[in-house]
Amino acid sequence: MAGTATTPEVFTRKASGLVRVMSPYSAFVYNILTMGLIFPWTYLWAPGALPGGSLVWGILLATLIEIPIAFAYVWLSTALPRSGGDYVFQSRVFGGGIAFTVVMSGFVIWILQWVALSGWLVSYLGFAPLFLGLGATMGNAAFSSLGVWFTTANGIIITSIANALLSLVLLVSGFKNYVRFQHVMWWGTLLAFGTVFFILFTTPPSVFVERLNAFAVASGGAPNFYETAVSAVTGAGIDLKPPFSLWATLLVAPIAWTSLQWATYSAQQNGEIKDARNFNAQTFIMVGSLVATGLLLAILALGIERVAGSEFLYVAGAGYWSLIAEANISGFNLWPPIIAVALTASPIVVLIIGLGYILNGFQIVCNCYIGMTRVMVAMSLDRLLPEWFSKVDEKLHTPMNAHIAYFLASIPVILAYSLVPGWIGLTLGVTFGCGYVFVVTSLAGALLPYRAKDLYDASPGSKYTLSGIPLITILGGLGAVLGTIMVLAFLFAPQLGVLGNWNFEEFPKNLWAQIIAFAIFVISGGLYVLMKNSQKSKGINVDYAFKEIPPE
Repeated sequence: MAGTATTPEVFTRKASGLVRVMSPYSAFVYNILTMGLIFPWTYLWAPGALPGGSLVWGILLATLIEIPIAFAYVWLSTALPRSGGDYVFQSRVFGGGIAFTVVMSGFVIWILQWVALSGWLVSYLGFAPLFLGLGATMGNAAFSSLGVWFTTANGIIITSIANALLSLVLLVSGFKNYVRFQHVMWWGTLLAFGTVFFILFTTPPSVFVERLNAFAVASGGAPNFYETAVSAVTGAGIDLKPPFSLWATLLVAPIAWTSLQWATYSAQQNGEIKDARNFNAQTFIMVGSLVATGLLLAILALGIERVAGSEFLYVAGAGYWSLIAEANISGFNLWPPIIAVALTASPIVVLIIGLGYILNGFQIVCNCYIGMTRVMVAMSLDRLLPEWFSKVDEKLHTPMNAHIAYFLASIPVILAYSLVPGWIGLTLGVTFGCGYVFVVTSLAGALLPYRAKDLYDASPGSKYTLSGIPLITILGGLGAVLGTIMVLAFLFAPQLGVLGNWNFEEFPKNLWAQIIAFAIFVISGGLYVLMKNSQKSKGINVDYAFKEIPPE
């Protein structure tokens, strides 16, 4: 495989226009924030859906499952340190048809749902607990009412659009400015996470119910909230002391994987990371961020169980999974930030926690835009999207057009997220869609030494073998198998959400999630055929691009 184009028409231009402004440490931080360190829905989802499952062991298992996948990305990133990550990796190993269809469907289209989710996180898990907590600690009913408003459709929509617009403004001003502001988001998130840790591990369990009840009353909930919740949950036939279940624990892993699978997301902007070709640097960025986040999430689970007890987990899980209204406070699920806020009497502590969650939520919409615009630029450079998408501002070194396009595409999804019944359930489809992207990329890593031998031989990872077999082949193959198991779990395990339910009664009413997922895939494949034929009519063979290294 040659390092330069063989014809002047291979790529839309000879340079990407992107510059390396992100340090390995900043990329490491970026991955941790992308995994949503302080937004772990595992703690509500798993107890409600999987009685007897161990949160701690399930999270640690998910971390182990993700390690070979992360290493596959390390090898690929050092061999092809270009922006566009998964698309570039797959297209140089499998060709454009597979790469474009898989990444366009599983990433570019599905992640629009996470743009909407990030706004929900900022509103529902950021501003809502912030003002509910300030209302409770300061005895201010107006703050409490404002907190409840942030859980309404109007509150979430307005917050989501503002969140996306601010992200757009920051990112089009230049990626360097994002990297600078990321330090603020990082330290704000760490301070909030550390504060939550401190509260969970220092608050006496004996005062938990008393403080939770007091918070419920201050937030407009019923007196004796916890006792009422326990009665309602047990009355619904839910066992609050189920025996340990190995099967349920194993199924906790895919739920935790919804967060931990993003340990490799920095690969999308490899072309903007310093020392991206350095093997140790990429290991620190991806594997390091994964292990750090997995351990912190497991410790957080221990902290919640310590202060609240396992019984509380099933009560909170019933409010989330079984929709038992009495197990929620003013319609609000008992997420970790709510628990932490309920246990403190300090408005300052509430402010620290609330701002940390808001900052991490804002980072998530930023990472959606950053990653997907780089993928779109890479596709456009290969002539599989209109050239307009690959335009990069010469002074700011940012893909202005791609950012604007992705922002506009996200608005209808944000509106649908709150206004269309059942749409929020498609959130879990992102894990399925992105899951098969990670599987195909892991397989690309396994086959890199054989299908792109020149690239592999020139990479720093080529020296690592086991009994003569390239180590990337072993790890990539293992990662593909384990990732496939995770994806199949989401497809067929009813406890794992919308794509786990296959009910053919009253077709197509009960299968809209599956239909949408399949349609997205078909549309993406059709778009590839359309773009390839369009370029062919101009005398351009796009297949040439997949035999070359993309422009620096």
